[in-house]
Amino acid sequence: MRLVDVIRAQKSNVSIGAWQEGKIPPSAWPLTTSSLHLGRGYSWRIVKFDALGKKFRVLIAFSAEKETYRAVLAVEEPKHLKVVCHHELHTDHWNWHCHFSAGPIEEIFAGVWRDKDTFRAWPRFRINECSVAFDVTKESALSVAARRYRFEAQGELI
Repeated sequence: MRLVDVIRAQKSNVSIGAWQEGKIPPSAWPLTTSSLHLGRGYSWRIVKFDALGKKFRVLIAFSAEKETYRAVLAVEEPKHLKVVCHHELHTDHWNWHCHFSAGPIEEIFAGVWRDKDTFRAWPRFRINECSVAFDVTKESALSVAARRYRFEAQGELI
């Protein structure tokens, strides 16, 4: 199974968590046994869904102050997540881009934020600057992730 298979797959049992702030506990995003720290000024929420016989999570992290947005897709494993893709915009460098596993998901090392052996960046940029306006809001952040990973919630996307 590859990232493109997950994106194209039919999703079911979509559940969307509320916006939260502060540390992300391992119960919400189990990469390690300690909490994940995004830094001051971030809001985050977790989306869960089923696809291809597996359970997936999407961490949506947003900071208007830092002009940073991330939608991180991961597949659940028995003890930790395997992070498959980071879809990002942060205006300190580059435009919209992804860091993703280029190979089979089964080869990704579990429990790490980004597997250096299997991940690639796309697109490649020649200069380290961002030329797009940061137009993501807390209200639109979920819809951005839903379009990228092709999931829908029952009712409105809030």
